[in-house]
Amino acid sequence: MLQLVRDRWSIEGWHWIRDTQLHEDAHRYRGNGAGAMATLRTAALNLLRLTGFQSIRAGMQAVMHDIRALLAMALRQPTPRPD
Repeated sequence: MLQLVRDRWSIEGWHWIRDTQLHEDAHRYRGNGAGAMATLRTAALNLLRLTGFQSIRAGMQAVMHDIRALLAMALRQPTPRPD
């Protein structure tokens, strides 16, 4: 039972971030556009997390008007983990 509650709230936490920071519920895309935009939003959130931003808001503000920083994030090569 406890695992079900944790799973539910981890999903809700992810949706809360997507709605409060990316305003996903305000958009009314239809058809393939909705899936495409959801994929782009997920990629953006993952890039921010991979580059070390703990706060999605701070990460978005850091790259919002800086295309070079955004492209550097997108082209960043992964660093191997020590085994």
